[in-house]
Formats: sequence, C-alpha cells, structure tokens
Amino acid sequence: MSKRMLIFILFVIFITGCEEGSADPSDPSSAVAEVTQTEVATSTPRNTPALLAVTRVPLAVPPTPPPARPAAPQAGAQSISFSQDSGVSRSPLQLSLINHVGGTIRFTTNGALPDANSTPYGGPINIQESTVIRAQAFNDEGFPVGEAYTKSYLIVNYEQTIPVISIVADWKDLDSLHANAIERGREWERPMNMEYFAPGGWVQFNVKAGIRIHGGKSRLYSPKKSYRLYFRKSYGGPGKLEYPFFRDTQVTKFDKLVLRAGYNDSFTYLDEDNAPTSQTYTAKYIGDQVVRNLHRDMGQPIAHGSWVLLYLNGQFWGLYNLTERVDLQFFQSYSDDDADWDVVEKDVGWTPMGEWYSRERARDGDYGAWLENQEWVGNVDFSNPGNIGVLEWRVNMENVFSYLFLQAYVQNYDWPRSNWIVYRRKDTGATGPEAQWRMMVWDAEYSFGNGSKGFMTDMNTVVKVHSPHDSITRILEKPFILNCALKHRFVNRAREYLGVENLDGRPAHEVGHLSKDRVKAEITRQAAIVRPFMQMEIDRWVPHLGIDAGLFEQNI
Repeated sequence: MSKRMLIFILFVIFITGCEEGSADPSDPSSAVAEVTQTEVATSTPRNTPALLAVTRVPLAVPPTPPPARPAAPQAGAQSISFSQDSGVSRSPLQLSLINHVGGTIRFTTNGALPDANSTPYGGPINIQESTVIRAQAFNDEGFPVGEAYTKSYLIVNYEQTIPVISIVADWKDLDSLHANAIERGREWERPMNMEYFAPGGWVQFNVKAGIRIHGGKSRLYSPKKSYRLYFRKSYGGPGKLEYPFFRDTQVTKFDKLVLRAGYNDSFTYLDEDNAPTSQTYTAKYIGDQVVRNLHRDMGQPIAHGSWVLLYLNGQFWGLYNLTERVDLQFFQSYSDDDADWDVVEKDVGWTPMGEWYSRERARDGDYGAWLENQEWVGNVDFSNPGNIGVLEWRVNMENVFSYLFLQAYVQNYDWPRSNWIVYRRKDTGATGPEAQWRMMVWDAEYSFGNGSKGFMTDMNTVVKVHSPHDSITRILEKPFILNCALKHRFVNRAREYLGVENLDGRPAHEVGHLSKDRVKAEITRQAAIVRPFMQMEIDRWVPHLGIDAGLFEQNI
C-alpha cells in the first residue's frame, strides 16, 4: 500500500462517522477528561496507577567475543580433557583426549551419549568435517566415571559473521520429536546439549538443556521445524542461562529461548499437499524481525531477536531467528521476579486428533480479566468523554495506536484472526503502563507483501484496526463509532508515525518511525545480516525448487 493511499484511507476514517452529535473533533482533550472517583470505583479493576509515558529501552552495548578459552570440563571433577575446545573453523584438526581417572574413554560421533559398548579412544581423532564428540570415561567393570562431555567441531567454508548454535542429542529423541511434531507439553521435551559460538568461532558456553518443537502450521507441513530451548536444572542446566544474546535489551538471563524457522516467510513453505505454492516464492525471511524492531523503535516492548545458524549433531540445519519467548517469565525478567502477569493470546493450530482450532486463551495468568475488559468496552457509552478517560486508564492507548497502525502499515493480513498477544501486570507492585492492557507484536510473517495475497494485492488493512470481528480490535471499534475525537487522535498519531505531520510538536524520537527512509533502513539492515547465508539455506532445504539467492534479493 502506497503512503499516498494510506493517508487517503486515514482521511476517510477521520471523516466517516463524525456527524453532528459526535464528540467534538476540534477538542481532542474532551476525550480524555479526568475520570471521577465514582467512575473509577465502579468501572475499573483494583489497581489505579497514573498513566505514564512509555519509556524507551536503551540499547545495550553488543558483547565482544572473548579470546579462545582452554578446554575445560563442563561440570564436576575433570575426568577427561580435550586438546582443543569446541569451535567453528575453516580448517581440519586433530583432537586428543586425556584420561584423568583411569579405565577407558569411550566416545560417539552420532549425538548419542556413550555407553560401555561405544568406540574406545585409542589415539588422536582426525576431524576433516563437522563432527560432534560425546566422551565418557568407564572403569574396568564398564561403569561410567565422572561427567559425559560434549564438544562440537564445526568445519565450515564460509565466513562466520553471525552466531552459531550447535545442538547435540540422540537422534532417536530428535526423530521422535520430528515425527510427533503436533504434540505439545513437557512430556514432548527431550534432553540435549547446547553450545553457542560467537562470530569468529569462539565457544561462549556449553550447557545441558531440553528441546521441544515450537510453532503452529509448521509442525505439520515444514521439514524445517522451529524449536523451544529450556535451560532447566533437571537437565543439569543453569535454570536461567546468563548471556547477552540481544544487543537491544539489558536483560541477559533467560529460562528459555525460541529458534524460529519462520515457516510462512521462508522457501520451505508447503501447502496441505506438501507442495510449494506462490507463497513459497515470496519469502524474505526477515519480516517478523523487522516488524518487531519497528515496534521497538516506536517505544514499545518487544520480544527481542537475532540471527543464528543452527547445527543438529554436526549437520547444518539452516538459518534461524533466535528470540525471547513471550510468557510470564519473560515479563518477570522486565519487572520483578515475583510479578504476576496476565498474558492472553490468540491461539490457532491443530489438536492431536488433527482438528483445527482458533481460540483466545491465557498463556499465563487469567483470561477472565481480558474478557471483563472487552465486555466493559462493549457496553459503555463512549459518546461520554469521561468513558474515554476510563478506557485510557484501562488500556495504554499509545501502545494500542502504535501496535494497530503498525499491523495495518505492514499489511499483516494473517492478523488479527491469529498471532496476537495482550498483557498486563495485575499485582500491587504494578506501576504506570504495567497495570494497563498492552499489545505485543508476534509472528508477523505475513507482512510486507509476503504470502499468497502479497505483492499483486494492495489491501486496505487499516479497516482491520477497528474491526468488530476480533477481540483485540474491538478496543477501538465502538469508541471510534461513538467518539470522533478519539478517531481524530488516532489519525493524527498515524500521520506522525508516517512522518508527514507533527501537529503536537513532538520530539524527533516520537515521530517518523514508519517513514519510508526508516523502514527501508531496517529492512536493509536485516537483509544484510542474513544475505551471506541465504544460498546455504536454499541448498540445505529446497535444492529441488531450482531457485537461488537471487530470488531473495528480488523479494527484498
């Protein structure tokens, strides 16, 4: 959708419904009249903090990879030492193992933990290609002694400009997950070992963790799955892994992370007959990350992300988007460890019986609180400016305006029928925007012309902003109908986001977030990160399509 068309649609929204008797559009302040104590007591939840401006999170300094560290045991007393630590290298190497406890070192290269029947170590191991080593000392009776060690030696033919993650696990476990990808929950989580290599190949950490399948439709149709990684102590992990994965947040402790394959914005997209479609050929890979970053630049909280290359048991598994997981623990990491949050999502997918479902549910906390808010919105008279004040006390309108207009701007036509999250903090420690309902971008893969309705279709996605058909957009539907002043404010704010107007004289960082230059700059920045690895991705997953990285360039 062109900027000229977008501005025209906003104009139509502004004038439509502003008939005589509506709230006065020349007096926007009438829509935010102070709410009386009586109105608050009868119309709102228990916490009533003052509405505060949304603060911008400063960018943290990107981590500098440390020099190579000497090989060391992962935990406990050292029973085996390695002549070289794990790494990403362009050259073959020779690896020696030293036994510190006697008996016999046995090792595997297929991801399985060694047992008393595994290959005995008898001398240096020549590593000519990417190889994972799992080694364990055994005494003369065949019982394990000390720790089992896992090391990844990845021999590559590319310049490693983004991090690499190596996951090592028994293929029986991985194959079970892949074969039962529709299954969910803790019982479908399997143990694994994870190593993380900064650009340049230096290993940053080596931890035990758990892995499960993540995602929706990709569970059924994509050969390249998305994964969720858990750092539980029950696996021998840290509980919370501490590392600065994301340069745009100061949070560095994570109990879980997501490896997003980006199915709907990738060349691996397949239809129900496991065949490529027109959507397959529109892939850009970066859409969701770009949209999340744009919302970040609009001053809003996001699930931070970065790009990595994934290896499973030494096999290249493709380009992945490493992100935070939006749930209770995520919000606690940005507030207090014991904070209580309601996190509500639009959840779509298939049941284990193969039945499609589309539902709203609480990912964490209480769904009833969101339902109560929506019932209030549906029953109140918004021609009364005081009720607009109550709405702004319940809901953070700057967040709502930015989120809804951003979804319209990027033409995310898979939304709002799916892929939305609303959240609020409900305990007595909530302050400012924490206590208000807000919205967070997640899974914006159907954006910027992607998909079967992309490129050749110029859709009016602005109308979805105030649609009566979806819970999340009913926030604005009735208020827009009954209060022209609120609609007027939304249109003005949208024009500020576009950078075509600044009636209120806002500072530079509060306007122009969606100007052509700034949006293009973010697209260019993300494309530059993934570009060197696009042909590798194609060769790994879709060599049969007869395409090359030139199609990626065309789509960008």
